[in-house]
Amino acid sequence: MGQIIMNKAQLLDELGIVENTLRALIEQRGFPPPRKMGAKLFWLVAEVVEWLQGCPKAWGGNDATVEIGEQG
Repeated sequence: MGQIIMNKAQLLDELGIVENTLRALIEQRGFPPPRKMGAKLFWLVAEVVEWLQGCPKAWGGNDATVEIGEQG
């Protein structure tokens, strides 16, 4: 089974963005906000992939294959 959740560091690394860009994406572009379990924040990979698939091709959407967390 592939990765189901990612923490902020993993998400930023996978997307190749910095924290300020992540905040802007959440606030202005409808990127999935983090979920919280106790004191820890995380993102569901499925929600991130769904959001990316709805983005322009430059972000990996529109029929582009999105593989997040698929590190063999």
